Order: sequence, then C-alpha cells, then structure tokens
Amino acid sequence: MVKSNYVKVGRLIRVLRGPRENKVGVIVDIVDANRVIVENPEDKKMWRHVQNLRNVETLKMSCAINRNAGTKAVKDALAKSNALTKYSKTSTCKKIVAADALANASDFERYQLMVAKRQRAHWARKAFDEINQKSGASWNLKLAARLEKGHKKFA
Repeated sequence: MVKSNYVKVGRLIRVLRGPRENKVGVIVDIVDANRVIVENPEDKKMWRHVQNLRNVETLKMSCAINRNAGTKAVKDALAKSNALTKYSKTSTCKKIVAADALANASDFERYQLMVAKRQRAHWARKAFDEINQKSGASWNLKLAARLEKGHKKFA
C-alpha cells in the first residue's frame, strides 16, 4: 500500500540517508516540488536546512504551525502536539534505537547478548522437546511413526 502521508507544513519527517540519517524533523516550509525546509529544535544536528523529498520519509504525526514559522513556534507546537513522543513509541523508532544500540555496543555487551540468546534458545528447545515427547507434534516424530508403521507391514 502506498503511504498517503502528504507533504505539508508541520508534518514530521525522517531523513533516510546522509549525515542526518534516521533523524526526525518538522517541515517548516515547502521550497518547490522536490525540496522542503526542515528543522527540529530538540535535536542539535537538525538545524533549519533544505532537504530533498527523495531523501525523507513523511510520518503520520504532524503539528500545527504556519509556513516559515520561527524556531520558538516550532518548539512550542512540538511540545503541544507531543509528536516526538508519539514517534518514539512507533515500531520503526524502536528498531532504529535497537540498531544504534547494537552498533555502539562494546565487545563485552555483544558477548553478553550472544550468551543470552544461546541461553534463551536452550530453554526454548528444552520446553519444546518436553511438549514434543508428550504429544508428538514435530514433523520428524510423525515421519518416524509413519515409517515404523510401514516397516511393520513387511516384517
């Protein structure tokens, strides 16, 4: 399905590529059909600048501001609409935060993650084996039972 979050003044956007990748900003003004002026007073790297529309993804959230509004007005509108907190609760934002945390993790933190995954897999496998022995739900036990039944015909 095509995203229908139209480009308008006050719409939140996420930058897709470049030095501001995955940063969120607000459309302050529309320059032409391909470019918009974006700003986020909360983020020091998202000062007011021109961004190409091919390089941004429009989000569902928006705030009520006028064209070419000042930084203070944008900051007040963002605080009033809670758009940034709504965005931080989305699954896309959570994936980005998790990827950044993994990219910035130390060797020991990556080791701890590996051990935790291994331990989780061990206990999941143990629980499945216990259930599988009672009910015979897995394909390999069903196949073994079928083969055994076939062998009994010839024996």
